[in-house]
Amino acid sequence: MRVTFYFIAIAFFTQLLSCDFSRIDNKATDFYHKELLKLYSPDNTKYFTINENGTDSSNAHTQVLLNFKNGGAGIYAIQGINKNINAYWKGNSLIVIETFKEYKADQKWPKVQFLDDIVQIEYIEK
Repeated sequence: MRVTFYFIAIAFFTQLLSCDFSRIDNKATDFYHKELLKLYSPDNTKYFTINENGTDSSNAHTQVLLNFKNGGAGIYAIQGINKNINAYWKGNSLIVIETFKEYKADQKWPKVQFLDDIVQIEYIEK
């Protein structure tokens, strides 16, 4: 058993030493993030945000995120930024998202649930 362990350890370290670490890029990757809108529900128990995120502004997406007290979820997402999406609360359990028909959504949920809290999503496509 001990011989097997030493053999595996020697093989691992031999492989590790043969790696070319000079090819590893340690530069930090820039990350683009811009919060466009943050609105709390009328009862202040949850909020949603509209954000632009990506590795840079030319490779980014626009996303609507819903945040509960102890969790959250993405609701709606499309590729690109400067997409002129709007959203608002109608009561405590309905979010209206105004978007455009020509946008191809990567994410588009009709409702989001966290435990017993259910939020319906209504889409108005112009």
